[in-house]
Amino acid sequence: MSAPTALRFSTFEFDPSKGELRRGGDLVKLAPQPLKVLEILARRAPEVVTRLEIRDHVWYGETFVDFEQGLNFCVRQVREALGDTADAPRFIETLPRRGYRFLMPVRPAEREQPAAPTRLIVLPFTMLRPDAETEFLAIGLPDALTASLAGPTSLVVRSSSTAARFVGAAADPKLVAREADVDVVVTGTLLRAGTDVRVTTQLTDATTGTVLWSHTAQVSLGDLFRVQDELAQRILDSLAMPLAAREQRGVHRDVPATAAAYEYFLRGNQLSHDSRQWSVARDLYQRSVEEDPRFAPAWARLGRMHHVMGKYLETGTTETLVQADAALRRALELNPALPLAHKLLAQLDVDLGRVHDAMTRLIGHSPSSDPEVLAGLVTACRCCGLLDVSIAAHGRALALDPKMRTSVAHTWFLQGDYERVAAVGIAGFGYIVPMALAAIGRGREALAAIHEVEPKVPPRMRDFVVAAGAFIEGRIADSVAAIGRITGSEFRDPEGLFYLARHLAHVGERAAALALLERIVGGGFFCVPALRGDPWLESVRSTPIFTTLLRGAEARHRAAADAFASLRGFQSLGLAVPA
Repeated sequence: MSAPTALRFSTFEFDPSKGELRRGGDLVKLAPQPLKVLEILARRAPEVVTRLEIRDHVWYGETFVDFEQGLNFCVRQVREALGDTADAPRFIETLPRRGYRFLMPVRPAEREQPAAPTRLIVLPFTMLRPDAETEFLAIGLPDALTASLAGPTSLVVRSSSTAARFVGAAADPKLVAREADVDVVVTGTLLRAGTDVRVTTQLTDATTGTVLWSHTAQVSLGDLFRVQDELAQRILDSLAMPLAAREQRGVHRDVPATAAAYEYFLRGNQLSHDSRQWSVARDLYQRSVEEDPRFAPAWARLGRMHHVMGKYLETGTTETLVQADAALRRALELNPALPLAHKLLAQLDVDLGRVHDAMTRLIGHSPSSDPEVLAGLVTACRCCGLLDVSIAAHGRALALDPKMRTSVAHTWFLQGDYERVAAVGIAGFGYIVPMALAAIGRGREALAAIHEVEPKVPPRMRDFVVAAGAFIEGRIADSVAAIGRITGSEFRDPEGLFYLARHLAHVGERAAALALLERIVGGGFFCVPALRGDPWLESVRSTPIFTTLLRGAEARHRAAADAFASLRGFQSLGLAVPA
């Protein structure tokens, strides 16, 4: 049987019969003799191929005076084409006095079948010895690595929030495989060694527990980005990810100009998930972009910090949200393909009443293969009144990442499905979960949940929890007062304000409810099914003001549905296009 014509390894496809080496579809120039050297090494992988065997394959029958020099030149050319080095080989290993060995798994290209995306998670790294100077790397470095791997459509990377659930736990790969529903797990350890840090990383097959590779790098604190970049490439190579050229460029695109910019960025990553440290994280990201004004990921994270602080803290203002918008748009100017920036800007768009923009931007950003983009669609489509689409986006996100958290509980609440909302944990849903519990006769349980969560939520959201608790206890004046504190501030989330408007309408505050509804619909919330069907709006539904508001919301709802259809959004989620 003849050898297969084309071979695939890592991100490369090699067809010796055509003399073509391609990476992500792009042709890589390589002269005929180096191509022949590559052919024998790749076909014989992972065997050792002697120098004499290479000579007979490449120069058979030729009169060649300086074979050693010619072979050394060809191997250097092949390594250069593959992006490999002799000192830290990923493709071609030199065995002194013996020959060479091709390290990467090689498969016949013509036998390739479409496969489901590989599912990967990068767990928080473990500090082998406590060290205040480097502990930020335990979270910051895996978080940055996760973000850098998020682009390829053939790889589904679990979010850092999912990975954070395994902090402090023994990283049993089979446990992680079951809990996070992944195929491969990246784990790592960190050890300070003088002015250097030793980073040891493993890639493990989650179902079998087999270590696919282990890598140790000892670098100075000023050279940490190189570790992230090398790890990302090793992971992609070892999984043989068939990346398109643009995806390959995306993995290596955002390179910080200085070590300080990257360190500030990683330190910010460590603190950004703790609301008590948001201001510190913001300042670290600010220092990162001051150090390197062209480092797009730091601009994106700075935008997120401005957004959450502007939305949830008492000191947050509209100006803070403007700063968030500017930072996120700057990130996209620098890297228009940065997934993180698209997701974060869509979240901000919703709060600023630009839900139509958020929806169309996310649909154009490969939603079928990115669970976080789908999670963004859950929110944007709901605010546009496309509740079935919101549910479908949630389902598709969970098909890709069963641990992905979306805002679907709000969609269920607007549909009046209080039983499903009540089954959701109160964390992150401090208003709607207690209200759903009370609606199905479980008020005592709702109050217990409120008392547990109230001290833990950011200040502005605490008033939502207080409003729910006071209502359930029958303290209507206190409930209305808590709502007044929210509506009297610069809180901009139109969906959150919709809950308060229906609340006011239900307790008899009709004028305040209508005034708030005008603000909400004008602010970009036009969920027509909720406006038409929510029973708590019954007291205002027959008023001329409400009729006018509903008419305007219906027009915007139709425009959103038409735009979604024109962008083939229904098809991308497996839904029938409405007639």
